[in-house]
Amino acid sequence: MRPVVRLLAKRAARIQAGAGRIDTHIHCLPPQYLAELNKIGGNPSGFPTPEWTPESCLASMRGIGTTLGILSVSTPGAAILGDGPEARKLARSFNDYLGHLAVAERYNNQFGFFGVIPSLSDLEGALDELDYLFTQQKLCSGITLFTSYGGKLLGHPDFKPFFAKLQHYKALVFIHPTLLDVEPKFIAETFGGGLPQPILDYPLATTRAAIDLVISGTVHACPAVDFILSHAGGALPFVGTRALGSLMMPGLAARFPVNVLQARSDVGRFYYDIALSSTPAQLNGLLDFVGKGGEERVLFGSDYPYAPQVGIDHIVLEHTRFVQNDVRGPRLSAERMRANAIRLLNKHAFEGRLLEG
Repeated sequence: MRPVVRLLAKRAARIQAGAGRIDTHIHCLPPQYLAELNKIGGNPSGFPTPEWTPESCLASMRGIGTTLGILSVSTPGAAILGDGPEARKLARSFNDYLGHLAVAERYNNQFGFFGVIPSLSDLEGALDELDYLFTQQKLCSGITLFTSYGGKLLGHPDFKPFFAKLQHYKALVFIHPTLLDVEPKFIAETFGGGLPQPILDYPLATTRAAIDLVISGTVHACPAVDFILSHAGGALPFVGTRALGSLMMPGLAARFPVNVLQARSDVGRFYYDIALSSTPAQLNGLLDFVGKGGEERVLFGSDYPYAPQVGIDHIVLEHTRFVQNDVRGPRLSAERMRANAIRLLNKHAFEGRLLEG
């Protein structure tokens, strides 16, 4: 078989394997956001700002057989304008733009979205926008939260009123990593600016936030809230047991409102997307960590457009090979992950916005 024919055959196989795919980690860059990023010279993380249009997004989705993308705005989001009134206005403009994409006939119900919240450091603004999303607009599948705000992780006591409101709305929360306040900001920063934090530190940010949500008692206090962790939970499958096991040490256990048994139960409530996380080591590690039945909490993610199309194609190919060749592969088939997404999204859907199986 000629090389081009083999490539087309492999691509067709990938599309067939993922027919009806639902992507819960796929980003949107509204025009207003691109304008603000350009004003400050790009993303504060140092990661290149990709181009994005609804049409380019749909083209990427079609290329891997995705029929529904739940869009989110990545970090720094509305906080690019700080913690005040201008950031609130920007968050509202993002949500109105995303809402338009979700209902526009020309896009044929191929977009959903996670609502944008101003920085939790602006608690009043964050609460107001949450109310707007859940009592007025009523279009989102949930909301996006970043792993920290103003140097505070999500389990910080200052954010308790926000999580209480999330519990009231029985919300779905997509947790996306953001910058860690560490030095140096970039690895090997003396070499042309260094390696941006999203490459290595973002998975660690997710790990920190997940453990913090559990041992602070935040997950336990929000039984009706579901949380999706990006990138297979970062390093959580590898160090989560170590972190939770520390609660068996009396000197540490006394500091937290949950014991080790409760913490292990609460960590079992997380959902995980596999964006940039589809190697056998990553997927087997995730299956080991989530345990029996945990595959029902694994979702597909592409990370478009921050992952280039060639990278997304490779991610899908790796996943397809895992499903076909690994003894545990069928537990994470494209069909199973689609069913997982439908079940989770329908659990949190507004009236009239249920997905068909």
